[in-house]
Amino acid sequence: MALKMKQLTKLTNTPKSTILYYIKEGLLPQPKKIKPNVHLYDDDFIERIRFIKYLQSNFNASISQIKQLIDHKDFDFSRGFETLLETIDVVMSPSSDKIYSADEVCQKISTSKEKLEKFLKMGAIFERNEGFSEKELEIISILLELEKVDPHDRLLKTYLKHAKELSSKEIEFADELLKHKSIEERNVVIKSMFDATLILKPYLFNMHLVENYQRKKSEK
Repeated sequence: MALKMKQLTKLTNTPKSTILYYIKEGLLPQPKKIKPNVHLYDDDFIERIRFIKYLQSNFNASISQIKQLIDHKDFDFSRGFETLLETIDVVMSPSSDKIYSADEVCQKISTSKEKLEKFLKMGAIFERNEGFSEKELEIISILLELEKVDPHDRLLKTYLKHAKELSSKEIEFADELLKHKSIEERNVVIKSMFDATLILKPYLFNMHLVENYQRKKSEK
């Protein structure tokens, strides 16, 4: 179905300026130009725009990361979420080109190499691309502040225990759901798993925290 820009903006709930920006940056193909001022867009544009917005909203992916993903030799828009899973390292890589060495991290946030090694060994932080990104610096700063009030790492150890167990269960469950599925069905399953992991899980954990806090408060 051929769509005009007005129809495309309505169907995707995306401003015209954003769509034109996606085209300019190479995230979307050029539309079909039937007249100098009349451009037509096919149904693929709808799915592509929704996919791009999903990456921005749920992975906090930058335009350059999305462009890198789309240009990846293994990426295929027709299997969007499945190939996203296969190339997940692209959108999970640091959005900034700045990578810090262990020595630079320690100097920047005033901590020791031993402390950094401790967090790495625990699995509380991860070294990526032979170094650490701004995100790791943020997490290390949080860990250091938490350590001041919880010197025995009780909360951190609880988080890590459940994170490791839950991630293992999520992978097992996904593998089970994907058995004997067609390409179209696999894409739907993987999209649902991303939704559950990135949106549903944080919602449930945070809302139960609020509910338990309110219950404890009311009991006092």
